[in-house]
Amino acid sequence: MAEEQAKAGEGTVEPIKKSKTILFIILGVAILLLGAGGYFAYTKFLAPKPPPVEHVPVNPADAPESVGEIVTLDPFVVNLADPKGNRYLKMKISLELDTKEAADRVQKVTPKLRDIVIMMLTSLSFEEVMTPEGKLRIRDELLERFNRVTRPDKIKNLYFSEFVVQ
Repeated sequence: MAEEQAKAGEGTVEPIKKSKTILFIILGVAILLLGAGGYFAYTKFLAPKPPPVEHVPVNPADAPESVGEIVTLDPFVVNLADPKGNRYLKMKISLELDTKEAADRVQKVTPKLRDIVIMMLTSLSFEEVMTPEGKLRIRDELLERFNRVTRPDKIKNLYFSEFVVQ
């Protein structure tokens, strides 16, 4: 009998145990495919459409202002009003004017402009110069003083092309 059972056991195949990892991999791939399909369907069919872009013709009056003539003054190196006397400011200023003629007239008064800058900067302390508000105050004050000297020409803007404090 034992031999019969042994022979009967040889003919039957035991079921192979499948690994659960393969099941999890297939399940993960299916979830990714479903997620990608859902995203595609949402973006193509369900997402709100962006509003159409209107093409507005450019009006010359609305165009940004063009840059005028630029006059660059020689660099300034001044001592700041520091009790120890060891703080220096190196600054380069560029002036924007409307016309070439105005730029030529400003070139003639450059020594006056340099004097204004030197007198103003030497009265400032390190703390006044280093803050952004201080730099804006310097720009506004210089612009106002320059426009008094260059009348009837008007300086449109003043730019710091170098500003180094040591």
